Amino acid sequence: MKKGLQILFLIVFIGSLQSCYLFKAIKYRNFDLQDLNDFDTDTIAASKSPFHFIDANNSTYLKTFLDTNLENSNTFSFLVIRNDSILYENYWEGTSKKNLLPTFSVAKVFVSTLIGIAFKEGSIKSLQDPITQYIPELLRSDKKFANITIQHVLDMKSGIRNNENYFNPSSDVLKMGFGSNIWALIKHLKIERPPGTFDYKSVNTQILAIIVEKATGKKIQNYIQEKLWEPLGMESNATWNIDSKKHRMVRAFCCINATTRDYAKLGRLFLNNGIWNGVQLLPQDWVMQSICIDTMIANRGYKNQWWSNEYSYAFKDSLKAVAYLNKTPFCVKGVFVQIRKENKKKKIAASKTFIVHVLKEAYHAEGLLGQYIYVNPKKKLIIVRTGHYWSHDKFYSADHFIYEVGEKYF
Repeated sequence: MKKGLQILFLIVFIGSLQSCYLFKAIKYRNFDLQDLNDFDTDTIAASKSPFHFIDANNSTYLKTFLDTNLENSNTFSFLVIRNDSILYENYWEGTSKKNLLPTFSVAKVFVSTLIGIAFKEGSIKSLQDPITQYIPELLRSDKKFANITIQHVLDMKSGIRNNENYFNPSSDVLKMGFGSNIWALIKHLKIERPPGTFDYKSVNTQILAIIVEKATGKKIQNYIQEKLWEPLGMESNATWNIDSKKHRMVRAFCCINATTRDYAKLGRLFLNNGIWNGVQLLPQDWVMQSICIDTMIANRGYKNQWWSNEYSYAFKDSLKAVAYLNKTPFCVKGVFVQIRKENKKKKIAASKTFIVHVLKEAYHAEGLLGQYIYVNPKKKLIIVRTGHYWSHDKFYSADHFIYEVGEKYF
């Protein structure tokens, strides 16, 4: 009898795990496209006035190069647009242009864009407003939240304590990703350090989404449909993962699912300095403060949830490093010195290396597993890549490949 009760308890316990975030985090550690159907979502309705990019004749050389390099790279979709014309579009792994594809943290730039729109419309008075002006509940958990501004959160400089380890099923980011009540997690947050130091944590974007909702009085899934999906002419319905049907809080930091062409339209908005077909949807100042090269240099490649790739060049001679710094555009100011101590056991000699960091004029949104919206303003170019972990013999990462394509093949 006792043994039977123990077995019954074990069955009930295992069954209860089916609804807890830990079980889900372990179950979906190797994410598959079919898993999208297992999550609660809200629908973002397609635009009543869809915008269509122009289907152009593909360059045979470009098509051959991309087809050859993207085959077996774990890519689901790859789209290249220049001057509103589709120069290349291809799909793998059974996907097509009609499929809703996840891009994980690419959602962050959609959220930051909504902050920019709310700011333009006056719902948010200043980016220097303390976040507690919109989420006063945070003060009950930690009084130091009063020192954090919206801009701190936009730039991942809030100092909030939160574990971003995607490989630890009990980490804070996975609790947000798989838990059924995100607000219960947010209202118990603590501060780890004073604001001002970059520390990438997805909880910042979740807070931005709550600020949008508090400032506008609208659920963010409704606000994005009104302010982006409709005016940008999104051709297809999209979905946004929510924590539960009961609470309906979106997983703002990660989980918009849309078609590849519709993702490209956010890139087009920024490429055109916030103007969409003659209408200024987003303040030009906001766009420039987010993605201009000087801003990216000052912030070491991250601003308002957008990234710009930073490349490092090493010199053994300090004078050569300084000379390179002075003649090369878009360098981070200063030469960084890397000192390596002698290690006799490993037969490593002491050395001093002089590093110069250079950023590219292009910028991108980036998501887990190698999702990208890449924008090159100089070449009027947009590239979208979705897929799983990048795999390639020559190009070590998806962004390395995308930046190479953007700079050398156009």
